[in-house]
Amino acid sequence: MASPSDRFRQVISYALVLGRDAHGKPTLGPVSPARARVQPSRRLIRDAAGNEHLASHVIYTEAPLTLQHRLWLQGEDVSDFNRARRPVAVDELVDGAGVVRFRKMWL
Repeated sequence: MASPSDRFRQVISYALVLGRDAHGKPTLGPVSPARARVQPSRRLIRDAAGNEHLASHVIYTEAPLTLQHRLWLQGEDVSDFNRARRPVAVDELVDGAGVVRFRKMWL
């Protein structure tokens, strides 16, 4: 039986925001690659605070990503924090046994 991850043919990079330095600039953990499926999307979604955002992309991945991560799409410079994208919403999709199969996130 085919798995959803069989369609993850692109690579994204991600890093966890660990905190902020004395100047307020975010400090990141190590940058890691992950297989994903990235699709353009123009969908109005609500974040955890109830604010509306127009999502530009929807990403499917098995990586353990949260709202505290920053993402770079394939081909973007991971050394430039200003190019990092912040997820607006993350959904975990689980199988019948309650195991997380993949995550769906909007940027």
